Amino acid sequence: MANISISYGLTTIYDYVFQYCSSLTSITLPDSVTSIGDHTFEYCDSLTSVNISNNVTSIGVHTFAYCSSLTSVNIPNRVTSIGTGAFGECTSLTSVTIPNSVTSIGGWA
Repeated sequence: MANISISYGLTTIYDYVFQYCSSLTSITLPDSVTSIGDHTFEYCDSLTSVNISNNVTSIGVHTFAYCSSLTSVNIPNRVTSIGTGAFGECTSLTSVTIPNSVTSIGGWA
């Protein structure tokens, strides 16, 4: 079981950083984070909890794809775009809160 808390000061979670981290169960992003890259948490099949920073403005392509244990996501009010397939194949996902600030949602999101 791995819980990750990112240090304050980091502004971007880059592409592929945690892809295939099968032991990752939860992640907390600090308010300094403003964007989450493409494929960042893809195939983290044990990931159940994500606390997205209130300052995130974009969620990349396939960011949480194939996170089969993820059950709910609360997208913060500053997010304006959700990439293609961002939550694709999240088979346990039963609740996603999308704020009015989101103006673009990619296909298969």
